[in-house]
This record gives sequence, C-alpha cells and structure tokens, in this order.
Amino acid sequence: MKRISVKLAIAFIFLILISSLLSFITSAVFMPSLHHEIRQNQEAIGILIRDLSERTDLSNEEIAEITSWFTYETRIFEPDEVLELDEEELQRVRDGGVVEKPARRFRGISTYFLLGNDLMRIQLQPDHTVWKMAASRIWFSGISFVMIGSILIIFVVRHAVKPIIKLTNATREIANGNFDVSIDHHSKDEIGQLTNHFNQMANELKQMETLRKDFVSNVSHEFKTPIASIQGFARLLQKDDLPEEDRKEYARIIVEESGRLSHLTSNMLKLSKLENQEIIQKYERFYLDEQIRKSILLLEPEWEKKEIKWDIELDRAMICGDEELLQQVWINLIGNAIKFSEDGGRILVELQHPLDGVQIKVRDSGKGMSRETKERVFEKFYQGEEAHGIEGSGLGLSLVKRIVELHGGEVEVDSEPEKGSEFTVLLPVNESITDQK
Repeated sequence: MKRISVKLAIAFIFLILISSLLSFITSAVFMPSLHHEIRQNQEAIGILIRDLSERTDLSNEEIAEITSWFTYETRIFEPDEVLELDEEELQRVRDGGVVEKPARRFRGISTYFLLGNDLMRIQLQPDHTVWKMAASRIWFSGISFVMIGSILIIFVVRHAVKPIIKLTNATREIANGNFDVSIDHHSKDEIGQLTNHFNQMANELKQMETLRKDFVSNVSHEFKTPIASIQGFARLLQKDDLPEEDRKEYARIIVEESGRLSHLTSNMLKLSKLENQEIIQKYERFYLDEQIRKSILLLEPEWEKKEIKWDIELDRAMICGDEELLQQVWINLIGNAIKFSEDGGRILVELQHPLDGVQIKVRDSGKGMSRETKERVFEKFYQGEEAHGIEGSGLGLSLVKRIVELHGGEVEVDSEPEKGSEFTVLLPVNESITDQK
C-alpha cells in the first residue's frame, strides 16, 4: 500500500528533479551561446583596435582607453608583468596570432594579441562577470521555471484534494438523507481506504433505511389487522339483541387477537433487546436434550390436533448458556415445523453431540420453501408465500438467529418446494463459554 505521504514526497521530489533538469538544460543552452557572443564582441573590439592603430595617430594607451567601455576592458601588459599565458601561447601572440582562453573569476574569455610592441588583452570588466551578463536570461528562465513548477504543484495538489472534495460532497448528501451515494476512487492509499469505508458505510445506511421503512410498514400491518378485528367485534358486542352464542364467539376472538398483539409486542421488545445485546448475561449449565423434550411436550396440544408423528433422536448433552433464551429457539423451530406440516405429517428432531459442540436438526414434511423464501427467512417480519394463511408475525426466526448468534453458534436452513424444510443449529461447547458461568 502506498501511503499518501509517500505519494506527495515522490511528487515533490519529481518536481525538484524536473526543475533541476530544466536549469541544467538552460545552462547547457545559454552558456555556449553567451561565450560565443563574448567572443564575437571581443573580435569586433580587436578589429576596431587595429583600425584605430592603422588609421589614426593615437597611442596604444589611448586606444586601450577608448575601447574600454561599460562591459569590456582593453588592457596593455607591462613587460615585467606576470601573464596567464604559457610559453607556447605567448610565442603564438609574438608571431602575430590571437590566443583565446577562459578568464578567471567567471569573466568569460580573455583575448590576447600583439599591437605594435605591446601585448593587449580584451576581457569583461571586473564588475561584469559572465553570470551578470546572463542574469537577464537566467532571470527570465527562473520565472519560467517558477511558473511551470507552480502549475505542476497546483496539478498535484488538485489531484490529491479531488477525492477529499468528493468525500466532502458525498458526506453532505448522506447528512441530507440521500444514501444512494457512491464514490468511484481506485487507490490503495489512506484516501482509497477511507473511500472504501465510506462506500461501505453508505451502503449499510441505505440498507438500514430500507429495513427501517420495511419495519415500520410491517409493524403497522401486523398491528392494524388484530386492532381492526378487535374494534369490529367490540362494536358487535355492543348490540343488545346479540345472541349469547355469538357474544361468546366474538369475545373469544377478541381475546385471541389481543393475545396475538401481546405476543407480537413481546417478541418485538425481546428482539430489540437482543439486537442491542452483545453477550449472554445469564449462564447456567443444563441438559439440552431434556430441554428439547420439554419443548416438544409444551407444544403437545398443537401436534396432537394435527396427529403429527415424531422421530426423536437425542444424544445426552450438557451445555452452558441462557436456558430461557435457548428454549425460545426450540419452541419457535418445533412450533414452525408443526404449523407447516400437513395433518398426519412427520417431524424429525435430532441432537448429536460431537466433541466440538452440539448439532440440533428439526425437519418437517411440509410444503418447503422457494429459493427467495429460503434466502430471506431470517429477516424480520418476512413471510414467504408458503406462510400465507398461517398465523405468525415473521419475528420467530429472527429471534432464533439472534439467540443462536449470541451463544456463538450458527443456524442454517435447507429446503425445497414440496420436500419439507430442515433447520440445523450448531452450538459450541467450549471453555470460553463454560467459564463465563
């Protein structure tokens, strides 16, 4: 993963290298041309000096003074003065030639020649070095480099800030309640990680908003039906000429519907509490096989009425957990198996106890589930087409899943249409759970 600080460091190093390269190129281009210009100027001065010597009666000293202007200096060397020429170069000058060689202290090129008996030298004035002559060009180049560097820095900064601006705008959309927000940014640095987390958060918020709307809709629907039923039959009970038999029937329906409301409210409160709970608060040791048998007996009125046949295979198993919550699991699973089984159907309840935990299976011989129902069966208030006409709130399996998860387990469903359904609960039996007693 490339950190954003590393990226910025690389970008600025790159800018420095580019600036240095441009400076080197400028020097490589300007300096030869500047030396060429100095050489041409000094050759022109030399020609002027010879013309003045041949066409006028001016002395060499006067000619040297006349040709020493603002930029260049013409000087006559004394015989005993130390020269910068070696013997070979000095001999060439004495033979009437011209010698050019680099001057000291960045003063360009020195041109040596003989005028009469005097050794002459032309070079830049002491206070006018090559760098001063090149100052204007270098200054112009410097401004150009600053402009180019500024443009590159602006580009780098805009590129670095662009995803942050996107995040700011997207955050504003989230704050306004628009959860259909996604940022397209592909990188592995901190900004990329932040963007991925933001997209994940926005997606989860969107799902939560959808669940909230569905929850409100489902709760309204679940409460509306029994309340409407209670109101309707309560009005009928107000009639003075109502037969006693009808009065009892209407009262029975009101009691059933109020019980349904009470059960629904209880399940909602219980599920809400469990969803906000991270650990089991009450641990106790108990035999799981005995608890499952007790749950089957509690449901006896329901399965006797449908003449259900049982296949019960329960290994002896002691577990540590919340006994009351786990009994709710078996009541819901076995109760659903009874509700969705046909009259005279068969239900399998199996408990196996391998070394690493316990496995409980509840299989019915009912209508089974479609693929969509199987995928959504643990959602709050969800009831598939197979459940139409069968009393229920759609909260039971959500409770089952949450209780099992709090115990560190898993719950799975396997079902096909017309082939029944099988729910499998896996619960761990380990020291970490046992020691929390």
